[in-house]
Amino acid sequence: MKKLNVILLAILPFLTPEIKAQSDKKLNFNVRAGFSIGASTPIGIPVTIRKIESYNPGLLLSLEAGLHYPLPGKFGLATALRLEQKGMTTQSRVKGYYTTFNEGSNSRSQSIIGYFWGTVETKVKNSYLTLPIHATYAFNSPLTVKAGAFVSLLLENNFSGKARNGYVRDQTPVGLKEEIDEAYYDFSKEVRPVNAGVEIGADYRLNSRLFASAMFNYALTPLMKKDFQSIDFDLHNLYLNLGVGYRF
Repeated sequence: MKKLNVILLAILPFLTPEIKAQSDKKLNFNVRAGFSIGASTPIGIPVTIRKIESYNPGLLLSLEAGLHYPLPGKFGLATALRLEQKGMTTQSRVKGYYTTFNEGSNSRSQSIIGYFWGTVETKVKNSYLTLPIHATYAFNSPLTVKAGAFVSLLLENNFSGKARNGYVRDQTPVGLKEEIDEAYYDFSKEVRPVNAGVEIGADYRLNSRLFASAMFNYALTPLMKKDFQSIDFDLHNLYLNLGVGYRF
């Protein structure tokens, strides 16, 4: 939370109407608050995940300070600084699921590497400082659409969970079998410090100042570091952000 507080204090001076007065009149300043729902997920469900038994998106908040510059016609350019959280909690039934229990198990303290059959619970909650850059198009209506790219700097990270009610085969799918009541893992240190991708969304003007917004973003870079091997498929951040904003 200390990192989040420092960043928030850094951008608070910009959250004032004076910005508009001090800048070119065409430069529009806005603030927006919202929440996200989505998942850090493989693209396509691997055959080793047999069933997703539960999914909880949690409370994932965002706060954004943005600028919009209208171009001739109906087009424009927009950018912002966004503090946001991305995460989820899931429970899945797996079969032959390759992983590492680096926090040990109920029967021994050392790491276990192998193929697991049973139930896996995963909790992800990461905080980012995000810089989006968008092209915008304003219709002859309250609707404005936007699309572009983003890059996010990781501020706080958590990727952890446990396996239970199953067994693991050591190193290979036919390795030595060990019963697992509970075993734990924590891959938080393996989350990439930078996440980047594309996003598309829209703003809907409610009145001269207030607007509602929706933004879907897809991270092209995998969630975990390049040399991470404790899960044998890539995970990507896919999230929908909904919010309300105010134009100065």
